[in-house]
Amino acid sequence: MSINIAVLASGRGSNLEAILEAIAQGKLDAVVKLVLVNVPGAGALDIATKYGVATAVIPNAGMTRKEHEEKVIAELKKHELDFIVLAGYMRVLSSHLLSNFKDSRGFFKVINIHPSLLPAFPGVRGYEEAFEYGVKVAGVTVHLVDEKVDHGPILAQAAFDRQPDDTLESFKARGLKIEHEIYPQVLQAIAKGGVSFFQRHAASDVTADRETARR
Repeated sequence: MSINIAVLASGRGSNLEAILEAIAQGKLDAVVKLVLVNVPGAGALDIATKYGVATAVIPNAGMTRKEHEEKVIAELKKHELDFIVLAGYMRVLSSHLLSNFKDSRGFFKVINIHPSLLPAFPGVRGYEEAFEYGVKVAGVTVHLVDEKVDHGPILAQAAFDRQPDDTLESFKARGLKIEHEIYPQVLQAIAKGGVSFFQRHAASDVTADRETARR
């Protein structure tokens, strides 16, 4: 079956483009009903326009968190959505917003991708902190969102080795390439069989053993 999603972004939208390209290529059974950004002029808007996707710009500047989230909630509720997908959305979602998008089992229908093997290196500098720490293996995590930052049930992880000659830029570029592969794959797995919680993880493998929980 196909899933209806809204994508929230703040920046250039490279993960958004990976999702839309996967849909265009028939690799992802999904419809992006809306791309919502909080930064006017964000690159994600140009990508959405390129693929003919509806957009909404709701700047948070000058608003309280509650005021901004009420506008976001109202916009999202105009669409029949199965999931909200975060793609570089640089806002922490409150429990109030999340509570508006909860499934029958109590999980929030919000998915995020994070540039580390959580629970290591949460926060906005995942790649940078991993690189500065000197990790030999880094990675990417796709997870359901909960009330804690970069937390919640893990859906998939993919690892990559740090190379001896890596710079921060080459390190991040390899991670971003994996992000662009794993995010559409996880969404397709959800479209085909519902949400699955992964127990073991292998490099670039989103078909590891898992305990399946249907939507």
